[in-house]
Amino acid sequence: MASAAFGVLAALVATSTLDATTVSIPGLALRQEPPAPVLPPPRGEIAVFASDQSVVLETDNGPSQTIAYSSVILDPRWIDLQFFGGWSREFEANEDGDALLFFTGPTFEKGHPQEPLGMVIHGDLKLSDQTIRAGNRAAAAGRAFIAVRHDGGLDFGFGSLTEQADQDYRLFIGGLHAFVHPLDSTPSRYKGVYGPMTMADVRIVYGLRDDGRLEVVETADGVLFPDLRRFVEAKGFVAAFLPDHASKSRLIVPGQRLWSVDQAVWVSGGKPSITALPFMLRVVPRSQL
Repeated sequence: MASAAFGVLAALVATSTLDATTVSIPGLALRQEPPAPVLPPPRGEIAVFASDQSVVLETDNGPSQTIAYSSVILDPRWIDLQFFGGWSREFEANEDGDALLFFTGPTFEKGHPQEPLGMVIHGDLKLSDQTIRAGNRAAAAGRAFIAVRHDGGLDFGFGSLTEQADQDYRLFIGGLHAFVHPLDSTPSRYKGVYGPMTMADVRIVYGLRDDGRLEVVETADGVLFPDLRRFVEAKGFVAAFLPDHASKSRLIVPGQRLWSVDQAVWVSGGKPSITALPFMLRVVPRSQL
């Protein structure tokens, strides 16, 4: 009984001394379960492919013009990007059932035999599995980029992958041509790709949609730049940037939109020898948030 009374007294004293303070004893804290991972939606919702589309462009004085195109609408929250390096790998991409699609990345510069692919790229790439710095630093700093923030937001901006950008973004594609930007102004450091462009060719367009998704477009052949600008406006993009590869454009959707000899002839204007490409960007579904 004396022992029991001492225990009660000790408890009262401890309660009085500690007042309402909570005592934490290492190893005895309640375990909290980590939040359950958010699983990805079906592949068909991450990448929505639509082929053989068209937009009719009305003109003030003259006949209307129809621009044909194919596109994939991507949910940036649920994609990972990988570098698909190597010359003439398009037929391999056709058979890649794990990939959602392949598309053209930043411009590149041949004539660098000391480099693994004999070329350097003109824009920085921060991908899901690696970061690749542009071999041409002046080009990287003087061009535009698209990037995906850690929260899944999509940004269109200017410059290279700076230290701050490396912290802010999960994915980054630099070295681009800022074709249409909502502010209609660019920083003084922006130099573009080739200056004013009037060539007619197949074009890859990175379009920022008003729902925050990225639409990768490949147009039909023979689209002049003034008409491409009207096409982008008709699509309603918030912004539109170009990798500007022209005859080296690629939009491959395995099992649905395949690369072929006919496709090479089509994008090159009948000269498939000029279509060789040393890399593409491979898009795969992200496993979880």
